[in-house]
Parts: sequence; structure tokens; C-alpha cells
Amino acid sequence: MFGESAQSEEHSRPTRAELLREKLTQEIISGRLVPGTKLDEQEIANRFDVSRTPVREAVRHLVAVGLAESQPHVGATVSGFHLERLSVFLDAATELEVVCVRLAASRMDSFERANLASLHASMRKELLGSAERYVELDRKFHECIYQGSQNEVLADAIRKLQIRLWPIYRVRLTLLQNARQSYSEHDQIVSAIGAGDVIASQLAMRAHMSSSALMLERLHGNALGVMTLAKQERISKLEVRP
Repeated sequence: MFGESAQSEEHSRPTRAELLREKLTQEIISGRLVPGTKLDEQEIANRFDVSRTPVREAVRHLVAVGLAESQPHVGATVSGFHLERLSVFLDAATELEVVCVRLAASRMDSFERANLASLHASMRKELLGSAERYVELDRKFHECIYQGSQNEVLADAIRKLQIRLWPIYRVRLTLLQNARQSYSEHDQIVSAIGAGDVIASQLAMRAHMSSSALMLERLHGNALGVMTLAKQERISKLEVRP
């Protein structure tokens, strides 16, 4: 029995490649590693004091999930986003977020609703404070909704997608005007979930995601804006079902 327990504990410990993968993912999400940065295996191995084998495994994972891309004669670099590709990702993120908030509005208990409201209140204090702190609270805000959906398959799918989108989302949220707009939209989401209003929660989340796309357009160019406006016209005709 003891041997089995010790063996299970050993298997549960993350490997060096897994730990390194997590560290590199956080560096990409935080913006320390910007799009186009070359993921030099030797430099990373030296920086984290590991051999090149776990580095190679970690980089392969980053390429597999889309956080990095590999090109012949160049190696792996941190991924960027083409406008058309970004629009596709935003479409998918919007639909997943809307489904998630619909389930959360009907399934969250009183403790979870209070926790979401408390987190939202904390974010207000950071609007004129730390931009990085606000960005981190924004991630926790959406994570509360994912957990509140009580659907781990859905939550896991959206987490994986958001990992790929977060590097560009965080740039938007570090701008004060955009953070204020985002906070105001969160207000509507919190109110709808607090009231258990499934339809209002869906409408509020869809408006929030659409607004995010428009803000990104201002940062990344007019081409995305044209696609976003066309999408908004389609959204306005949608019938939101509980």
C-alpha cells in the first residue's frame, strides 16, 4: 500500500519539461516574450539551468497549442496573429463565453455569486491603480464564470482558447480607457448573474466580447474592424435562447 502511494505521488509530480512549459506560457501571456521572439533552446536552458531536453519538449508543446510556431531554418518563435486568424479565434471565444455565462447564471449558488461580485468590486479599486493587477483580476473574473458553469469540459475548452488569445487581450486591458469600458460591461454581467437572468447574462457577455473585438480593432488595424462590424450586424439579428 505504501509503495503504491509513493509511486502515485511520484507520478503526480510535474516533470522539468512541464514546469518549464508553464513558466514559458506565463512569460508569453504576461508579454515578457512578445510575438516573433525566437525561442532559443540553449538560451532558455541556460536561463532556467536545465538541459536542452526538457526545453525541447516544452517548446514542442507551445507549438502544438499555438503559442509558438516553428519554421524551417528559423526554429520556434512566439506566435503572432494575422487579422483573419484573430477574427476566427474571437468568434469561437465569444460563443464559448456566452454558453458558459448562460450555465453560470442558472447554476451558481449564492456563495459563488457573492464571490464574483466581490472580485468585481476589487477590480474597481485597480482602475486607477496597477494595470497589471487589473489584468490579473480580469482573468480571475472570467475564471469564476467558467467554474460557475459547472461544466468542466466547456471550461477546459475555453481556458485553452483563452491562453492563445490572452497575450493580445492583456495589451488592451493595460489601457485605462479600455479597462474602464471592460469594467462597465462586467457590471452588466454581474447584475444578470446575480439575478439569475439567463437571457440578460447572455446578452451582456455577447456585448462584452463584441466590444473587446472593437477595441482590438483600434489596436490592430481597420481590417479587423470591418469584419467585426459585419459580425455585429449578424449578432443584432440573433435570437438569444435561454
